[in-house]
Amino acid sequence: MREISYSYFLSKHRLKKIVNLDDVDDLTNNVYLAFAEQYHSVENIENWLRRVLFLTFIRWHKRNRLTGTVELNENITADNEQHSASTMIDAEAILKLLDTLSEDKQKIVKLRFWGDLKFQEIAEKMDKTEAAVKKMFYRTLEELKNMIK
Repeated sequence: MREISYSYFLSKHRLKKIVNLDDVDDLTNNVYLAFAEQYHSVENIENWLRRVLFLTFIRWHKRNRLTGTVELNENITADNEQHSASTMIDAEAILKLLDTLSEDKQKIVKLRFWGDLKFQEIAEKMDKTEAAVKKMFYRTLEELKNMIK
């Protein structure tokens, strides 16, 4: 089972979906530990393994997209050659304004725009209802818009 898991995650590494080989090892170990915890209730090991491999990768991928947000923010402000001066000023101003907001508001905006998550996914991450996340998101956009004026 460990070899199958490692092979699966290594294929994701070859496709550049997993950059770090340490992550391949970690994900492989996570699957192995999940099996160790659940082996007594697994009826069809092949189906169980396929599902766990897929879900383990998806959860890892979604968590790591948030990490990419920091890199994206740095790229927006550092990449002067590809953006006009006015665009850079706007992006810098918006990022500065975003930093003045509450942590929850920042997180929702970053997860929505840079993390490319759906409202339901954001709600799950933040332990809130989807309606509450939507309401806070749109109010935050309005707040940012008013701060820019």
